[in-house]
Amino acid sequence: MQVDLLPDDDDSKPALPGKLVVQRNDLINARFALTTLEMRLFMAMLARIDRADSEFHELRIPVTEVVAISGRRPSSNDYLQLKEMCALLASRVLYVERPGKKKIRRGGQAAEETAPSFSNTPLMAYADYSSEERALVVRFNDRVREHLLQLNDGNFTQAQLLQLLKLKSAHSYRIYWLLKQYGSFGTRTIAVEELKRVLDLEGQYKQFPLFRLRVLERAQQELAQTNLAFEYDLLRGKSNSVEEIRFRFAPVASEVLLPSLPATTEWQKALLEVGVSASSMAAIGELIERGEIVPGYVQFVVQQQRTKRTQGKVKSLAGAVFTAISKGHLLAEYRQALAQRPKPGARKPAGSPPAAAPQLIRYRVEEAREAFAIMARKKMAKGATFEENLQIVYLSQGFRQERDSQGVEWLIKPL
Repeated sequence: MQVDLLPDDDDSKPALPGKLVVQRNDLINARFALTTLEMRLFMAMLARIDRADSEFHELRIPVTEVVAISGRRPSSNDYLQLKEMCALLASRVLYVERPGKKKIRRGGQAAEETAPSFSNTPLMAYADYSSEERALVVRFNDRVREHLLQLNDGNFTQAQLLQLLKLKSAHSYRIYWLLKQYGSFGTRTIAVEELKRVLDLEGQYKQFPLFRLRVLERAQQELAQTNLAFEYDLLRGKSNSVEEIRFRFAPVASEVLLPSLPATTEWQKALLEVGVSASSMAAIGELIERGEIVPGYVQFVVQQQRTKRTQGKVKSLAGAVFTAISKGHLLAEYRQALAQRPKPGARKPAGSPPAAAPQLIRYRVEEAREAFAIMARKKMAKGATFEENLQIVYLSQGFRQERDSQGVEWLIKPL
């Protein structure tokens, strides 16, 4: 089953923010280097692996999932980068070591000594670009099957896709996985040279302060937005040079699927229906939490962009919706539409047709409570309590609370 992470032209494919992606631990600790674009592609491919898959399939990854992720249209420079990336991916090799021993004879006696096995394995079978589909056509090399498929022996690590979507640099992505492997311990100590080896930075950053600035501190800033925010200690050797790094973070238990954000409120359902990605939905949720937009505006934008899509004015529906919401492109039209609706109690001119039933935005109070709990766990909720959140996000924006005949509490606001 394929899952789209970011907007594309196909508005029928759902986004799954609670999706778990999985890697075998020896791949997490393998030596390889990917650029940021390549890492986004790698992440998109991981997200399309089903736990039941026994072989790799050819995948089609929309270009907007690798470049232009803010919803803008890809530029000619983006396509040039994709062309270069496809060419480079053919040469990307994973260097994987496994502990092992070999038999030797010493003084006529049989003995064993440590002799790790290693493999150099191409990551990709192929990476092509289809201009007709505006998608990357890719497939993993069959030799990495044991690292990604049928992982049932416990020697693997899984992570929530929603956390990985927050990262920007390839090194931060790798460090996230290295710490996630030790998530239940809350600490991991790695030799500086070992970390450089994993990141394929051997021989680089010979001056540690530069490595600290460009790799460690950037990773610390980016992971601060995830469930693996960390501090670190520099452990020095006899020569007073930094030899090891001790990462410290709040222990993370075994991952569980997040509550399904797209299923909680009407505005999230509307975004899901047009294919808006998990990361974009989270960004829109933050705008609502901060009071910069109201849920009604989200639904208004979806309706307007759907109309434009049917008129052939919009190519990427998901991208157009996200851009209009995040940039406020239709706020004036939304306010005008609200102003033109008749006010309650206003008299109609004689002979005017009967009024249609007023359109309402309706949310169950319980849905709003669940949404608040999710944002509170991410430390992005507006208000310290649900009652404060209700006042700031809903009641102050024109919503009213009502209880229906079945005893269900609703938040209601006319469109």
